This record gives sequence, structure tokens and C-alpha cells, in this order.
Amino acid sequence: MAKERIALGINLRQNKITGNAGYGKYYPEVDVQKTLSLRGFAKHMTDHGSVYGRDLLEGVLIKITECLPELVSQGIPVQLGGLGTFYPTAQVKKDAAVSSIADMDGLNPNDIVEAIHIRFLPDTSKLDNISGKAFKEACALEFRNIVDTQEVTVNGKIRKMQTLTPIATAVAVTRSGGASSGSGSSTGGNTGGSTGGNTGGGGTGDGPQI
Repeated sequence: MAKERIALGINLRQNKITGNAGYGKYYPEVDVQKTLSLRGFAKHMTDHGSVYGRDLLEGVLIKITECLPELVSQGIPVQLGGLGTFYPTAQVKKDAAVSSIADMDGLNPNDIVEAIHIRFLPDTSKLDNISGKAFKEACALEFRNIVDTQEVTVNGKIRKMQTLTPIATAVAVTRSGGASSGSGSSTGGNTGGSTGGNTGGGGTGDGPQI
């Protein structure tokens, strides 16, 4: 019997950007759960029947986290099996792009480079394809909540509060002609539910990152 897959929650967030082509429409975002620590990841691996103990796996993972950034900082992309490749990209400072070859004389890279980012490119080979649409097939999607972010005043300070309304509840209330209200909230940080930002979902076409 095939093992039942744990669902990947999909929340919906309304586009409230006035004048945008997608204004008023709802776009998907992943219901991101609490981040798993390196130790937790090692334990997960042992729970999957690994012949190696958690201490050994944790040691290997720690070494990877030390060596991978070092190599990438030298311009050496690192491919991890069928997972994908980590590689560096440069971000230019605002209005600092070089206008001509003549301007390159005596120029220091630090004058134009704002940051160096570690990027990840998923494996796209036929055997281990985990990119975009292919990876979606490995996920069992389920709708969960309508996510909204509102500003509230707490002790004289304006804070952002996230509300979660189960989609089934919102649909039922709409059909009955009532007005739904959000249930559950957070004031920031990854607390095991939706983070309130577009974290891997996001609409396509006219859907902005909101």
C-alpha cells in the first residue's frame, strides 16, 4: 500500500493594490510551517530508516553548511546529487551600473556590487526533476485559509496582525449572505502557519507578489 502523502497547504490572499490588473482577486501562497532545525532534519533522516545514526548524519550536514558557502564564495557552484545546484550571483548597487569601458579604469568591484547572493537551481534532469511544475506533482495540495494582514493599535503602537479564515468557512458564510471574520492571528515571525508573505506560491499572469 502506498504511503499517504502529507498535504501541502495552500492559502489565498486578496490583491489589495488599487489600480493593479489583479485587484480584488485571490492568489495562492504556501502555508509555510515551522522551520525544521538541522538537528531535526537529521532526526527525520534517521526516522526514514537510515542505517546511520543521527549524530553521524548531523555531523555530515554541519560540514556541508560550512563547506558549501566557502566554495560558492569562490565562484564554484556546488551540485548536490539530484537536489540541485547552489551558485552565486551579484546584485548591483542602486544607480551604480558601469556606464562605459572607460569608467572601469581603477574601479573597485565593491563600488558597484551591493551583495552576493547564494542561489539555488533545482535539478531538472529527467530522473530527478524537482523544478516548478514537476515538483508540484510530488505535492498533495489542499486549500486551507484566506490570509489577510491588518493594522491594529497595541499600547499606542501600530502593529500588523495576520488573520486566518478557513476557506470552507468563508465560502459557507458567503453563501448564507453573512460577513466572515478572520480567526487566529500572528504579529510576525514564522509560528508554524502561514507567514503572511508569498513564500513559494504566488499568482501568475497578472498576480503580483503581495
